[in-house]
Amino acid sequence: MIDKHSRRINYLRISVTDLCNLRCVYCMPPHGTKLLDREEILSFEEILTIVKHGVSLRVNKIRLTGGEPLVRKGITSLIKHIADIDGIDDVAVTTNGVFVREFAMALKTSGLSRLNISLDTLRDDRFRDITRGGRLKDVLDGIEKILEVGFTGTKVNVVVMRGKNDDEIHDFFRYILERDIELRFIELMASGWKNMVEEDRFMPISEIMQKVEEIGELIPVKQRICGGPATIYKIKGALGSIGFISAVSKPFCNTCNRLRLTSDGRLRSCLLSGGEVDVKDILRSNLSKAELAEKLTNAFVKVTTMKPTIHSGKSNAVMHQIGG
Repeated sequence: MIDKHSRRINYLRISVTDLCNLRCVYCMPPHGTKLLDREEILSFEEILTIVKHGVSLRVNKIRLTGGEPLVRKGITSLIKHIADIDGIDDVAVTTNGVFVREFAMALKTSGLSRLNISLDTLRDDRFRDITRGGRLKDVLDGIEKILEVGFTGTKVNVVVMRGKNDDEIHDFFRYILERDIELRFIELMASGWKNMVEEDRFMPISEIMQKVEEIGELIPVKQRICGGPATIYKIKGALGSIGFISAVSKPFCNTCNRLRLTSDGRLRSCLLSGGEVDVKDILRSNLSKAELAEKLTNAFVKVTTMKPTIHSGKSNAVMHQIGG
């Protein structure tokens, strides 16, 4: 699929649940949100139907998100079924890391390619504050476990917030000295009940990079084709690498190759902008195989044409409802 801005779309990011065991301050409002009724959530069979149809349109890369995807019962079975689809080259999961130690071996044997783990602080008290009650040790133990079972290409995502965790940038560098991890510093991008940029918390990538350069020279790493939005660097002496994602100050929309599927069956063109099509309604309309294929193709094509040149910077949905 090629959109109207000549971007090839080959990546589908799927939210498998709106449930999450944490309530991170930039993802969910303090009062919580109304959860979807169970029947509104796509079944695994419905998700697989969408994935297989996406593959017929040359989608070859899948990422499962949430909410927290590991709270969805049977998630490793879904991963295995997706990984077994001819034409799928890469299956990844974005997780808050709390249950990773428990799932590490099952994820490995399911055919999962790699994991992205959210980790915004290395301090216990701050972790409890940012996640509203989580335990830092659970995530750190999970990272060690997935490295132990042989996962490579592990990414650790750090949302940098001024006055909250920006004084830990050097600590994170020390964390990757002896770990083969891609540490990614990400600009704060609040959504839903907040403006995109919280002026008092927002720190641009340019300023984050300056803090990293206090440690050592940033050596650019050759970018992978369609390798993601991060600009990657190495620092001499570190086993791991450092990436920077400037979604707010310098959007990377011109290279975006993804569509999104929400847990309640809406195929979206963008996290923040564009439009969406309700594919759940199509899946549940008792259509013939040929009619279903035609309508799903039309849905994919329509959403692809909705992809904006650049995102608006605003969204009415909260992050856990769409998937990070």
